[in-house]
Amino acid sequence: MDLTETGLALGGVLAIILVAGWRARQPWRPGRVWRVPWHAIMAVALVLLLGLVAHLGSLITGETITPRALR
Repeated sequence: MDLTETGLALGGVLAIILVAGWRARQPWRPGRVWRVPWHAIMAVALVLLLGLVAHLGSLITGETITPRALR
C-alpha cells in the first residue's frame, strides 16, 4: 500500500470508529431481539487503526518496523 491508499484506509477506519461509537451510545429499545455488537466492532477498528498508523509511520520515515522479538 502506498501513502494514498493508507490515508484512505485510515479515513475509512476512523469513520467506522465514529459510527460505532455513536451507535453504541444509542439507548436500547425493549423488544429488540438482536443487537449489533458495536463495542466489539469499535475494538477491532481500533486495532486496525493502530496497525495503519504504524504502517503510515513506516511509509513516512522509509524504515521498516520490526518486532522486538525479531531484532
